[in-house]
Amino acid sequence: MVKDIIYGRLSLSRGMLRRMKQGGGVFLNGKRDFITRRVKAGDEIEVVFFDEQTNLVGERIPLQVVYEDDFLMAVNKPPGMPVHPTGAYTSGTLANGVAYHYAQQGLSTKVRLVHRLDKDTSGLVLVAKEPYTLERLIRQRAEGRLRREYLAIVVGRLPQPAGTITYPIGLIEGWGVRRGHDPQGKAAHTEYRVVRQGKDWSLVRVTLGTGRTHQIRVHMEAIGHPLVGDPMYGREAEGFSRQALHAWRLEFTHPRTGKGVRLRVPLPDDMLQLLKQENLMLM
Repeated sequence: MVKDIIYGRLSLSRGMLRRMKQGGGVFLNGKRDFITRRVKAGDEIEVVFFDEQTNLVGERIPLQVVYEDDFLMAVNKPPGMPVHPTGAYTSGTLANGVAYHYAQQGLSTKVRLVHRLDKDTSGLVLVAKEPYTLERLIRQRAEGRLRREYLAIVVGRLPQPAGTITYPIGLIEGWGVRRGHDPQGKAAHTEYRVVRQGKDWSLVRVTLGTGRTHQIRVHMEAIGHPLVGDPMYGREAEGFSRQALHAWRLEFTHPRTGKGVRLRVPLPDDMLQLLKQENLMLM
């Protein structure tokens, strides 16, 4: 049956098929048909996805595009830029910049962020240009096959060269958006490895096994080594007004080509200056 191919070989979700009622659909031998129809050798199945249009106002914001093709793009987000509009930030976001970037290409598709970064965290953000690519990348993320690695400067010298943090994370009542170690919270998995250690700070590589809000910030604070400069969980640093956290590496399988994609971006200038202060330079 058509549905066996749709749900099996193509691994489409039922939610995506439901959204096709608003546009697109499944076609058998050129004609729109039911997914319960039987198929035989030589039949051609075509899936046309419903592509929502953006309602964002595009803004001419400089973007550092690290990778781009017809299906997805990766952007190196600077610190201080929100990823999408919220009540507090209605313009000047990464999503506004992507909408403008799309418009220059003649696209009006919805801006689909595969994952997000805090406003003051810098680094790689992956954006899907169409719904099938988004669904496949989100599945890779859920299965741990979309690998995200960060560089962080943390307070103190860690006693072990590497470790795993699995404290569940939940909202702290009465503290707004602040999270913390909560036995009743959501499961969270973070792995870290020390790169360099100075007198007061350490540079660590951090890999996410899950993607909870503020996960790295909460987990490093929970083991007694909060991020340098973090105003919510860490310790402020003179001349540095954000958490010292940068999403420097991203690895995934391209949903359309099946090929592995590996992306890296260097540390931003402000974190490099911190490393110089502590004599932690990598090279």
